[in-house]
Amino acid sequence: MRVMKVCHACDRILGEIELDDLTSADSDSIMDIVGNVSYTLCPDCLNELKTESGNVFH
Repeated sequence: MRVMKVCHACDRILGEIELDDLTSADSDSIMDIVGNVSYTLCPDCLNELKTESGNVFH
């Protein structure tokens, strides 16, 4: 079964992934699956969320 991979922050479609690939050792640990959609972060949003040590966000 194929699952559509979508960015959780910007809703960019990242492609499709086979359901069997989600159980492999190389699967993305921050992936949330809802129905046929797998939510993860795209590289651009992931880079925006990275913080330097010492920064505190409230």
